[in-house]
Amino acid sequence: MINRLNTPYSYNAGEQTCVNGVANNWNSKKKCMVDLKVAMNSHFDAHQKEKCCYCGLYYDRTGRGELEHIAPKGANHYPQFTFTPFNLAKACQLCNSSSMKHTYNSISILHPIYENCRFSIVHPYLDNYNDHYQWNYGILNVLITVNNNSPKGIESIKLFELASEKRTRARAIQRNQERLENLYNITTNVKKRIKDAITKL
Repeated sequence: MINRLNTPYSYNAGEQTCVNGVANNWNSKKKCMVDLKVAMNSHFDAHQKEKCCYCGLYYDRTGRGELEHIAPKGANHYPQFTFTPFNLAKACQLCNSSSMKHTYNSISILHPIYENCRFSIVHPYLDNYNDHYQWNYGILNVLITVNNNSPKGIESIKLFELASEKRTRARAIQRNQERLENLYNITTNVKKRIKDAITKL
């Protein structure tokens, strides 16, 4: 139900020049930064299929999709990883909210090389979800439990409230929708109408 990400954003030469020029300032108002964020949003929407990197639900189930720093970028956290491709993904508004991830310190052991850091949650790119989660599929609920007594699985389920009734029901609705789409090879237009109708439930 939650898919591992395998396509981080790749900067072109102009974007890399822009990144170097803003010196880790994610909030820069330079036009090149505005353009970069538009390109990133499009990239993640396509490669994540508009699903949150943490809960696997469509963004619009919980508000909207937001560009996300897996290790927080703030001055008191990890500004050095602000533009690191493996640190960027897209999350739903709920998972990225102040009551869940927001500025949560996801690194348990810091290393100068991002991929060698130890993370306290299941990492969207670096971890195999099946090592940390197990699924029990039902028509009305899709339940999640910890696999292998994984500390990362335990922490992620708790932080993102993945085992809550609301989330288990939302996963079942989404799974049923996707199975129908695949079974009947439904067009994009009809998919949008189904998605809109289900979202109102």
